[in-house]
Amino acid sequence: MGSLGGKSPANTYKSLLKVADESHGVSTTTSQIEDGEGTSTCVSISDDSLKIKPQNDNTTTTLEVENESGANILTVDTTNSCVKVNATQTYANTQILEFASYRLVPTAGTHYFVPCSGNSFNQFAIAELANGTGTDPATTFDAGATSDELVNMLFLAPYNLTIDGVKFMVSTDQDTDTTINVHLYKFTMTNAGGTSDGNLTSGTLLANGQATSVDRNVLKTVAASIDSSSVSANEVVACFVENETNTDDINLRVQVLYHIN
Repeated sequence: MGSLGGKSPANTYKSLLKVADESHGVSTTTSQIEDGEGTSTCVSISDDSLKIKPQNDNTTTTLEVENESGANILTVDTTNSCVKVNATQTYANTQILEFASYRLVPTAGTHYFVPCSGNSFNQFAIAELANGTGTDPATTFDAGATSDELVNMLFLAPYNLTIDGVKFMVSTDQDTDTTINVHLYKFTMTNAGGTSDGNLTSGTLLANGQATSVDRNVLKTVAASIDSSSVSANEVVACFVENETNTDDINLRVQVLYHIN
């Protein structure tokens, strides 16, 4: 880095920084920092605040804080309107949503809702709710008189969300090898103040994964493929599991990594 020592201001003013308010200097009102010929930077300051705002283009690195070795530990991305932190550069508002089942009793080839978060699952506590026998779960669902059971299966998105990853662990209660399929869906849920409240429509596949050779002697861990990552506020997220092979009970834990937009 060069020195200004012994150099005339007439030759160096372009590299000097100043605030735009040349009458008051730094004051209680933010003023943009400019170079000596009046070119604006992305930084404004006052006696109590600092603001960073791109002048021409949003970038993924509008603000970077690095450790001594040069690795980012804080990044502000104005292109995607997000903040990333730590050595992993994970979204700062990352959350983990969990679905889990304990001894879900299936019919082979049928997709079943998996209870959300802390809801325990067995045949004595929460009713098994089936939703289709196709390759994927059905894209609509009307629980009817079992809507009181459906409430335990759904996550209602409070904000617009982005799904960043889905991973699950699964086992069964017998020695026979089975194939287990897991799907994550989003739905529009009716909330019109009528008898159809709670009906699910417009089902969209968010993620899917398959575990093979599953039995009670192993825990199979699978990172699911993301098919669609966007979930809008007031949509609901549901998880489904299918024993493709037989009726062996399913023990399952699913972790959904997401961030708020």
